[in-house]
Amino acid sequence: MFSNKKVFITGGSSGIGKQLAADFLRLGCQVGIVSNDLLKLERARTELSAISSNISAFPCDVGEPQQVKSTVQSYLREYGAPDILVNNAGYAIYQTFEETNTDEILRLLAVNLMGVCVVTREFLPSMIQRGSGNLVFMASIAGRVPITPCSIYSGAKHAVVALATALRAELKRFNIRVHLICPGRVETDFFLHPTFMQRGQRLETQWTVSVEGVSHATVAAVRKRRFMTYVPRSQGLFVWLTNTLPFIFRPALDHIMEARVSEIYVNRNRSSS
Repeated sequence: MFSNKKVFITGGSSGIGKQLAADFLRLGCQVGIVSNDLLKLERARTELSAISSNISAFPCDVGEPQQVKSTVQSYLREYGAPDILVNNAGYAIYQTFEETNTDEILRLLAVNLMGVCVVTREFLPSMIQRGSGNLVFMASIAGRVPITPCSIYSGAKHAVVALATALRAELKRFNIRVHLICPGRVETDFFLHPTFMQRGQRLETQWTVSVEGVSHATVAAVRKRRFMTYVPRSQGLFVWLTNTLPFIFRPALDHIMEARVSEIYVNRNRSSS
């Protein structure tokens, strides 16, 4: 099924994206990875070339529309429409909305939401013209249940879930399948941002998912033509219970979120005293 398929992965220089690149290469795919970090991008390309020579790297900041347009055109000229487009790039900061300045808010939305829209839109005409393809949206459990103190990231991921759901209906007529992946906490460079490094250890942060697990679930979703995938599957039960029986489960979730926010302000007061 995957042999000689063309795969384009944003955020492909580390974490989930890099693992996806490795797994698709092992399946015989031609893989293109994207990152705005040139050193990490070249390092990833070199490491992945040990698996297969069918790897290419494209420097691009998905938060910059003009860079996206130029990169997509370069890819299309060389390879044509991708068979599998993976919108994986994203980042978060562990701050309350009140603490986050306007420039950072715009940057978070540019990378986590607008970048997803622009990348998808720029590739879509070529995929429609061919009459086939797979769009993979790497969302998050934070896109199904509001989570903070990273409210902008959570809001963007909720929008990605809505976008993917709408596109599923829009693109069915063109034989383009949509896959929505919602992982829990995955230990990657995502958490190397200083705001995450400074926070205290909490019980819920110990529940992690491996990059291998997310990658394998994503490949399986494409193979089985599955729309919604939770990693682990128990996250799906958690979302269902929270939305179906909110009077039971919402208070517990609210308590956890309020405790996380309170911890930030307590630490701030300690630092200023």
